[in-house]
Amino acid sequence: MYKTVHYGRIVRDYRERAKMTIEEAAEKYGISKTGLEKIELGISDPKLSTVLKIAYVLNIDMGILNTCVGLARLYVND
Repeated sequence: MYKTVHYGRIVRDYRERAKMTIEEAAEKYGISKTGLEKIELGISDPKLSTVLKIAYVLNIDMGILNTCVGLARLYVND
């Protein structure tokens, strides 16, 4: 059985690499801190407009983001 890695996990990793606090990131994404926490924890799925904004702010190519999630689903075991 494989564990699904959600967008939030990858978003958190990129945010931390950018040395951005959750508060700074939420402000730049135009969402609440609580909303971002829920996305990063996989509790909430972001709207497409939010995903696009996050990708833009963190300079993540959408193709790379989708590939990372897809590969993680294949290789991350429970």
